[in-house]
Formats: sequence, C-alpha cells, structure tokens
Amino acid sequence: MGRRHGDAQSLFITLKNARPDCQIDVLAPSWSLPLLERMPEVAKAIAMPLSHGQFGLLDRIKLGRKLRAEGYHQAIVLPNSWKSALIPYFAGIPVRTGYIGECRWGLLNDARRLDKTC
Repeated sequence: MGRRHGDAQSLFITLKNARPDCQIDVLAPSWSLPLLERMPEVAKAIAMPLSHGQFGLLDRIKLGRKLRAEGYHQAIVLPNSWKSALIPYFAGIPVRTGYIGECRWGLLNDARRLDKTC
C-alpha cells in the first residue's frame, strides 16, 4: 500500500475510533478501489470519474449533484487542490473540512492550517 493510502487509512481508523457509528465513503481514483474495499472502516468506495489534472467543471458539478442525494454531513478533502474541493461544495455538504491551499476559501468552510513542523 502506498504512503497516501496508509495515511488515509490512519485517518479512517481515527475517525471510527472517535465516532464508531460514522459511515465513511471515499471518492478516489478507480485504481485505488480494491485497496479501499479491503479497509474495514470504509463503507463505500466511489470511483472518481476524472483523471488526475483533469479540470472537468461540468463533470464535477454533475457528480456533486449526484452525491447530494446521499445526504452527507461532512466531507474531508484530502488533496490540497482547488479542484478537489469543488465536488463537496456542489454536493451541498454542510461541513467541508480540509487544509488551506490553492485559494479554497468558500469551498471549504472548516479550513485548517497544516502544521509542517510535525
């Protein structure tokens, strides 16, 4: 498993320990779905239809609107890109948590500063 997936799984474990009843669904590249499906903390792995670097604004809007029906309460946006914060925004997820990066003001409403000294 790559470093990113190990870090993500650590987050999933921490979330489940803090709130055992929370449902964790993950939007990720399709190549990573087999890994996510093996993580007991993950309820559902959702394939990201866009490739890395692809903007696809209309596709992001459509996916966000589709995910709106799931009624998510919080999204934790792990990539620090502006594009990655668009889907939770268009999904109308009330709490959108992530690190400040690439002018994501407004897209994230629970923005955190990354402490690079840790």
